Amino acid sequence: MGCFLVIGIATEIVANKAEAEKQFKGIENFKAAFEKKFNANGIYQMKETESRIVLELIPEIVEKEWVEFIQAFYGIRYAPDESDHQFALEAISKENNVEAWYKLAEEKCLESYQELPLYYYPMESPSFWGHFHVGMDFIILSLDGKIIMECYDSLFEFFTRIIREKLANYLLSDSLFVYISE
Repeated sequence: MGCFLVIGIATEIVANKAEAEKQFKGIENFKAAFEKKFNANGIYQMKETESRIVLELIPEIVEKEWVEFIQAFYGIRYAPDESDHQFALEAISKENNVEAWYKLAEEKCLESYQELPLYYYPMESPSFWGHFHVGMDFIILSLDGKIIMECYDSLFEFFTRIIREKLANYLLSDSLFVYISE
């Protein structure tokens, strides 16, 4: 089993409340850092239980943008490559609500559209440990890779296109390439 390079949408970000309170010297300190790190644009709603603090994608935003966003993402990620993203987009387009889109990802029937539950992501912590790990539930939109890095060509082309687009007001942007040296 190799390692994969994943690009996905974090549908939920979960923190252990007791551990967060300890590492951030208070739950309000943690909530402020949590919001700043993951919710700067207000796309997540914060929920709290006895043991967890959760940022969950706001369903109204998902309903409004899901299909169009994924279509745009696939357009820049896979163009002009052939992959199962066409089948994923077709399946997503047939559904019209958040629950159905998430359920389709749980089925793991499409490489470019599947759920990856509870990936641990590091978050800076003011404690001496340096990092606090939060759990993330993802819907994978791009999954690429093996043990050897040479298989990432299409992803590096994607990163190159994105960087060039971001720096499009400079002629030199067309001279930029992303690659792994030998």
